[in-house]
Amino acid sequence: MFRNIIVPVDGSEPSNSAITFALRMAGEEHATITFAHAVEVTRIIAMTSASAIGPQYALDAALQAGRDILAEAQAQADDAKVKATTELLEGDCVGSLLELAERRKADLIVIGSHGRGGISRAILGSVAEGVLRRSPIPVLVTHAPKKPATVTLVGV
Repeated sequence: MFRNIIVPVDGSEPSNSAITFALRMAGEEHATITFAHAVEVTRIIAMTSASAIGPQYALDAALQAGRDILAEAQAQADDAKVKATTELLEGDCVGSLLELAERRKADLIVIGSHGRGGISRAILGSVAEGVLRRSPIPVLVTHAPKKPATVTLVGV
């Protein structure tokens, strides 16, 4: 059914959930996965141009973090014996991911979502929501597994 799957990754729990789901699906469907990580260069430069570390250092760190995240996803695919490639993208996250999907002729995007709502989503934005709204191909949104409630004893 699906042959070419794009999986945006950022190292978060929801992203890891998307990786797990996509690997299982790709294994069953004999599909190929492209793991993608986007670095918003203009945002990094704007946020660090007046800082002590400077924009180049911040950009280099963001690109290296992206390479590390992609390498981990690739290692998981290798362990699962699923054919996968990686793409480190520079630019607007949503736009870059959709351009990649078009370039790779993807037929599905599997993306993790933090599930933020209201003000948090308005302030932080949502890559998953942007992809979901603008994608011409099917998008499957995953969430991190809920952790069981725990009780912490704070005094006796």
